[in-house]
Amino acid sequence: MAKKAFFKERTPAEIRKLHTNRTYKQYGLVERINGLSPDEEGLIIQAQIVPGRFYINVKNGAQASRKCYHHGDLIALNHPETKEKCYDSDLTPLQLREQAFSELEKMKENEINFTGFSFQPGWGDRMKRIIPFVWCPEAERLFAYAENMTEGIIVKSYKDSKKVRIEGASVVLEVPSRKQKKPRYQFKLLHVPILRSQNNLASALSIKPALVYDESREPKSDRVAHDLFNVRYTWENQRQGSNTITFYPQDIAGYLGIIKEAYKTYNLTPLEMNPFALFSRKGTEFYKKLCNNVLIFDPSLKTKDKLRKPHIAEKSILLARAIGRFGHNEIAYWDPARDGKIKDYNWAVK
Repeated sequence: MAKKAFFKERTPAEIRKLHTNRTYKQYGLVERINGLSPDEEGLIIQAQIVPGRFYINVKNGAQASRKCYHHGDLIALNHPETKEKCYDSDLTPLQLREQAFSELEKMKENEINFTGFSFQPGWGDRMKRIIPFVWCPEAERLFAYAENMTEGIIVKSYKDSKKVRIEGASVVLEVPSRKQKKPRYQFKLLHVPILRSQNNLASALSIKPALVYDESREPKSDRVAHDLFNVRYTWENQRQGSNTITFYPQDIAGYLGIIKEAYKTYNLTPLEMNPFALFSRKGTEFYKKLCNNVLIFDPSLKTKDKLRKPHIAEKSILLARAIGRFGHNEIAYWDPARDGKIKDYNWAVK
């Protein structure tokens, strides 16, 4: 299915028509991309972004990128290891991210190859939660679409349950699709911190999506396509699909809907305990340039010019490098006083 007009991006042919330069090195690449005029300039990257180890035993750049997306380096948040330690902690997920992401500023740009960040509770299902960097600004684009072009994200919270203060809320969400003629996704987010409690950090670290079923026990909606095919392998044959949870734009946009709904009653708990990185206006502008102003030279392509748009893994790595170059607060932190409302970020492409 084709994407809706709101999510339109330039094609490779359209990017080539811009005033385009070519770069052969990774050092200073973030500055080059950030400095592009979004309406006039393009950049062709003739340097390998995906680390070389992911090109072993693959046929082309697309396969290397997929392997990198599934097995790339992750920034592990240094959070309390037990529920009891969470109860005694004053830390918020934002502080955990700020602390972890600050390490990127100490690294050389071309050595930053992280595709996202992760956290793993030492209780409950004990599954590692993975948030690829690329899905954070993409979720903000989806939220902006929901707010400006539809009735918004529909939020149905079961916050009256006696267990909410201990386990967090179970919230049913309806989030628009980015594709034409595709119905809304209907799913739950479990363990959402929605009432002020000493259990909130433990709840935030336990958050996970779940299907919603109808009366005949059939799912009302599939999970997103990426999730359906997100089978992880440790290189060749060791399956690793059951012990990780990957969050996608629909999940993060749904959480933004929860933040908005809670704010109607001046409840800031979901925002204060938000486990997802919300990108600044500058961060989303950088992401927008990755989608509309950048091409990758890929010698494995059969096309004459061997140019393509960046893959998901490459976008994630370059976003991590932007955090390293400009800092967590400038890229991966939404400051409403500085950035305005997320729904007002500009996603239009001329």
